[in-house]
Amino acid sequence: MRICLSSLIIAFSLILAGCTSIERLRSAEVTEIGQISVKMASTRSDQIFSQQLYRYLNRHPAQAIRYHLTTSIAESKSSSSVSMTLNYNLYDQTEGKVLLADTISQSATFGAVSSLYGQDKAATFASERLATQLADKLYLKILAYFNNKENTGE
Repeated sequence: MRICLSSLIIAFSLILAGCTSIERLRSAEVTEIGQISVKMASTRSDQIFSQQLYRYLNRHPAQAIRYHLTTSIAESKSSSSVSMTLNYNLYDQTEGKVLLADTISQSATFGAVSSLYGQDKAATFASERLATQLADKLYLKILAYFNNKENTGE
């Protein structure tokens, strides 16, 4: 009981610490995010990723497109885990240069499932979770980049 309570307190503290660092990014003040166009992809994981990313981007007022974001997701599955790697490129069309280019990797495991159907469903749910998490991380990276750019006066 004592270990469980202390674990909850630590987890709650970490959540609060994470929230305060995200709040410092002042997402409402970052106007450049409304100038990003995203290339749509065709796989289910790409679609879920894009939908989540659009939810974030649509929080910002739409403006004339200046930035072009291209992404690609590579996915690998095993009998009890799924791994995804997101490659992304944020290109500034006005200046003609790449602002951000990186790779984000995530993996998820799922318990042993006795049926093939159950394994397939568990892998699908894990893929969907990973696609959403990749969109979350990419949005935060873009937000941090533009927030830092504003703070440094570039």
